[in-house]
Amino acid sequence: MTGTQDISNSLQEAIVALQSGIPGQARAILESLIEQGVDNAAVWGVLALASRDQGDMKNAIAAADRSLAHEPRNPRAIVVKGDAYFKAGDRQAAAAFYRDALNYIPTQAQLAPDMAADVQRARERMESLAGDFTRHLNDTVGDLIDNAKGDTARMQQAVDMLLGTRRIYYPEPKQIHFPGLSLQEFAETAHFDWVPAVEAAFEDILSEAQALQREHTEFDAYLKSSGSRPAYDLHGLKDNQDWGAFYLWYNGEPITENQARCPKTTAVMAALPLVFSGSRCPNVLFSRLKAGAKIPPHNGMINTRLICHLPLIVPGGCGFRVGNDVREWEPGKIWLFDDTVEHEAWNNSNEDRIILIFEVWKPELSEDEKGFVNRLLEAVDTY
Repeated sequence: MTGTQDISNSLQEAIVALQSGIPGQARAILESLIEQGVDNAAVWGVLALASRDQGDMKNAIAAADRSLAHEPRNPRAIVVKGDAYFKAGDRQAAAAFYRDALNYIPTQAQLAPDMAADVQRARERMESLAGDFTRHLNDTVGDLIDNAKGDTARMQQAVDMLLGTRRIYYPEPKQIHFPGLSLQEFAETAHFDWVPAVEAAFEDILSEAQALQREHTEFDAYLKSSGSRPAYDLHGLKDNQDWGAFYLWYNGEPITENQARCPKTTAVMAALPLVFSGSRCPNVLFSRLKAGAKIPPHNGMINTRLICHLPLIVPGGCGFRVGNDVREWEPGKIWLFDDTVEHEAWNNSNEDRIILIFEVWKPELSEDEKGFVNRLLEAVDTY
């Protein structure tokens, strides 16, 4: 049996031969080691590379499999399998192995030049294969989407998910999940008969928000720390004035002094079917996101409500994402979304952004279910 140092020296000699463009010499050295009983991931892995560089894809796959039996996450061996299947014309297999190899390589990893070349080739081929698959799907089902009657969004989303350009987001409430509710990122405003009245009051509401700005009104931090709970703050937003709130209702209680300063907004909100739930709801507020600030991805507490935004002061460079759906606020146009789906916001401008936020029940909930949710929350809060 060859000694450990001899194996190391021979393996290094084979690597030098491979890097010098002499794969036949490298292969002869490695096969000699294997004949002597050497069986490890490195030897089989370099043999896979040498066989590939000689164009012997059958033995390249066999050697790569032997290497992976010792080290299942060896990206070099996985790339070899991708190269072999790519040459054989099996695009799906090649893409699967390239994707697997790239998943095992850290984004900022410092790679040897030959490894970096393999990784770059794998990325380029992945992009090419993805483009081929996209064109194939569009050629096959594109006419069905183009010629369908009615809304085609779900068909297009199915294609996007198959292509990996859209991922599946589920509601992930931080506290209570009510089962059986529809999965939606943004809700259709047409399902809410009160939306036109609120949008019609836009100018009145905007004027009160502008007055708050002119008077340099102090906004509370949207997220406040509490000594009665552990101080978890994964996003650095606790007590942070970058995300501020001026409340008209807070945790079910009217803030009378704030309502007095914004009587028109208060009157519009009081006429809505807001969520009333003990010491939890309603919450109605002017939300300020300061210039340059970001609200990192996060999830809300309970999935029985929809959060409503009425955009008021929206400079360019502001955006919002819920799940896959990225939008820009349009002043005066309401949207409603499920905040238990991962969402985030940003203000890349040099001015503050202000919107009005409030919350309503999801429309599929019955009156009995609303009462049940309220009682459930009361039970949690009074325990």
